Formats: sequence, C-alpha cells, structure tokens
Amino acid sequence: MSPMVPEPGSASTAACASVAPQKTAERDPEKLHLTPENVAALGAGLPGTEDTAADPDSPAGPSKRRAGRRGKHKSKPRRVRKAKERSNRAVWSVVPAGHRPARHIIRWLRSIQELAEFQLARKDLKANIWRFANAVAQGPGFDPASMTIMPIWQRLQERYGFPAKSISNYFRRLRDWGALAVVATGRTAEFTPKSSGRTENEAAIYVLLEKAEEEVVEKSSVPVPTRAVNNPPHARGDEASKPINDAASPHASSKRAAQRREVNHQLLNRTEPLWDPNATTNAPTKRGRREAERLASLELQFRSFPLQRISTPHVAAICRPFLRAGWTIKDILHAIDWRPNTDAKYHHDGANGVENTGAWLAFRLGKWVRHDGDFYRSPSQKRAAERIQKIAERRAAVERRQRELAERSQFVSPALSWRERVAQVQSATA
Repeated sequence: MSPMVPEPGSASTAACASVAPQKTAERDPEKLHLTPENVAALGAGLPGTEDTAADPDSPAGPSKRRAGRRGKHKSKPRRVRKAKERSNRAVWSVVPAGHRPARHIIRWLRSIQELAEFQLARKDLKANIWRFANAVAQGPGFDPASMTIMPIWQRLQERYGFPAKSISNYFRRLRDWGALAVVATGRTAEFTPKSSGRTENEAAIYVLLEKAEEEVVEKSSVPVPTRAVNNPPHARGDEASKPINDAASPHASSKRAAQRREVNHQLLNRTEPLWDPNATTNAPTKRGRREAERLASLELQFRSFPLQRISTPHVAAICRPFLRAGWTIKDILHAIDWRPNTDAKYHHDGANGVENTGAWLAFRLGKWVRHDGDFYRSPSQKRAAERIQKIAERRAAVERRQRELAERSQFVSPALSWRERVAQVQSATA
C-alpha cells in the first residue's frame, strides 16, 4: 500500500504548513524571539528529550537520573591511607577553627572539664562521659607525636562495660563539643581496597583537641614596654619614682638553679648507689628519716631522667608519704610507669611534652592512693605478703601431715622382730 498523503485542502496540510515556517524561524537566529512558546518548542526539539520522556528505559534516561542523584547526595569521602592516617597534614586538615591538637593528654582531660556543655550536663551524664574519657585516654593506640588515638570498641565494651549505643553517643557528644575530631573513619575488611593487601578491619582514628589560646591584642597606639621603665616625671611629687617591671620577663629562681647544680654535681660524682633501691627509709629519729628520704630521692633522680629537672627536696616532698608507708625506690619507679592492680603500662613518659615535672610525678603516684586515703600495696609488699603466705601454707601442710601420722599410729600395731615371732610360734605349738 502506498503511504497516505494529505490532500492540499485538508486540515493536516494546513497544520504542516504552519509548523514548517515556525521551525525555520526557530533555527534562524535573526527571527528567533525568546517567548515562552519558542523556548518550550526549542527544548522539545533537542535530541534525546522526547525519547527520554517517552521511554524511561532508554540509555539516556537512567544516566540522567544517576547524574541527578550524584549532584543531590554527595558521595562519602574516602578513608585516609593507612600510612598517612597520623601525618600532620591529615591531622590538621580536620582540626576546626579555634582549636588545636592537645599538648598533653592530661591537658585534654582538663579541657573537657572546663567545657560549658560538660558543666551544664546532668550529673549522671557528666559522670559517664568523664569515665568514658578516662577509659579512652588509658586505652592502647595512643600516639603522643600526633595526639591521635585509636580506640577499640570491643575493648571498651569488655573491659569497661560500655554498651555499643552508649559508646556511639559519647563519641558524638565529644565531637560536638570540640574535644575530638575524626581523622580516619573505621572500615571493615569487606570495604578495604584489594590493592592494599590487607584483610583486617581498620579502627577509626581520632585527634584530641583543645581550644587554642587567643592572643590578646593591645588596642592602643602606645607600644607595650619590653623592659623596665620609669614613671612619668612629676606624676606624684611627694613620692619617689619607682621602676615598673610588670612588662618585664620573669627571671629564673636562683635558689632552684643552685639546687639543680647541686643535684647534677652529686649525680655525676656518684660511684655507688646512694641508697639501696630495695630498702625502706625507716629510721628511729626524725633527722635520720629526713636524710634517708633525701638520699632515696637523689637515687630516684639518678634512675629516672625526667626527675632531674626539679630539685631533690621537691622529689622528696612528693614521695615522702609513700616512703613512710614502706615503699622502696623500685616501688616508686614501678608506680611511675605502671597503673595500679593492672598489667597496663603508660604509653608515654615524662621525657617529652611535660612542662610541670612535679605535677606529673604527683599525678602518677596519686593513682596508687585509694579513695579512702590509704595506699595500694607496692610490688615489694605484695611479694613479701605472698612469701609469708607460702611459708604459712608449707608450715600448715607439715603440721597436718604429722597430725595424720600420729592418728594412724594409734590404730596400727607396731611391727615385731623375727625373734619375737619365733617365740610366739614355739609357745603356740608347746
């Protein structure tokens, strides 16, 4: 059959005649007018528009929808590489404005207590978050160089008893308060790139934050004096002019410097232990105890390098309650590096990052003081108690054995010699 051709006088012929000039006018830039009808007709005449609208299963349709989805919902950023997850660039890229990585883990704990959100929280919430922050600070995976930490949820659940929902809630609160920032998100082995060659799960990396100290700017045209200056003349005629040293830098204490020189001199000239590290400092007189505590503190400074920054009387004043409780030098060295009643060791020492050595020593030894003010047993006291217990157990075992033998001898007749047995047989046959 031949295709049907519209007649010249029909309505379809008129419609075609009216559409053809319109398309010609739309393609001609000089005759194109930006009217709503022309814009709609121009959009409808673009290639792929009608096919997409008519056939949603066409290749152009799904690709356009996928592009729209990507523009509406941004993709999740990729995790930082394992080798660079604790680098300075990765850490500082997530530090918010007005914050900085904490200079010390103790300063981080104190900054949490100073937060307004923490102070205004409920009493039970404050206690739980403070306990959670201490658990995170004492956990493994802490890097003092970058002030990043890698907490393990399973360890927090098993050792400290935090539910998974509470852990997530506490981490979210610390992030909202500006105490933590996520450097690298956690990732399971299923989503680890195959090119890395790793098949284990990767825990999240957090950086400990504290508020940056704002520099106070003097809003005055008068320069701040950097050295001692005099008061303006004739300010007070009846008073002598005295120098103002408020802006001068503080000078080091001469007494402390002399004490440090004395400590270094005694430690350099040490040929033998100044005090037995396994002996206590008990003495019958007060002067004898003081001298023993001074020598023990000096020997403690020789064995612990960070304690050489402060004077020997300062060390003796901090360690005196423990020395009078029967502790030895080795016990104090153990308490500085280890937590009480656990096999957990501190991840950092006082050699780097400690500004106040005396406060650091008092904090480490303060962990060995009970809530009632009594001291935990030192390692030497534990060993002495175990030795006494073993001796008592052996003595009790020997006494119990002798008692059993004595009770058994009452019911068993003594053995007869062969002469007595022969005499019994002859008397029986006679």
